[in-house]
Amino acid sequence: MTVTAGWLVAAAEEKCMIRKTSDERFEIVSGGSSLTFFATSTTRSAYGKTTELGGYIDAAWNPDGTLAGEPAPRMHVEFKVESLRTGNDLQDREMWKLIDSQRFPKIVGDLGEFSPGSVRGRYAGAGQITLAGLSRRYESEFRLDRDGKRATLDGELNVDVRDFGLKPMKLLVLSVAPLVKVRLHLVAARSA
Repeated sequence: MTVTAGWLVAAAEEKCMIRKTSDERFEIVSGGSSLTFFATSTTRSAYGKTTELGGYIDAAWNPDGTLAGEPAPRMHVEFKVESLRTGNDLQDREMWKLIDSQRFPKIVGDLGEFSPGSVRGRYAGAGQITLAGLSRRYESEFRLDRDGKRATLDGELNVDVRDFGLKPMKLLVLSVAPLVKVRLHLVAARSA
């Protein structure tokens, strides 16, 4: 009886064209990926970047190339606080001190909720960002594409440093606004 029931399920799946998808792991390529941040200050814009990103994207894809909802996609990104650079050593040290990089050496993002966005290839996502020892939920829209053995993710997010118990940075006469725009560009290669 069990063999017959299994055969009937398999036949029904084939007849209904049900496709089962399995997720693939894509490892973030550190040199090709970047996180850039932009903030405004009393005198000029502040800008910084890191290319020392690590992590992965776990995702399954539909035959049309769009992201499949099952199994649920996941993403994990992390980087060392002291890999963030503005091009100004004094600013960098003050930023690291503000974040308390000695106690909290990494910033981590985990995305676990995805849904189709307003345009094909764009998705709404939600997850946790951990900064200075505190985790907060954030939502944003991003683009995710797959080309064979590579996946590329591009997205932007506005982060308020006060959400993490941090005070906006002040350096001499320079005061940085608490809202920071973060631009993420990930290139990931499918794991073997």
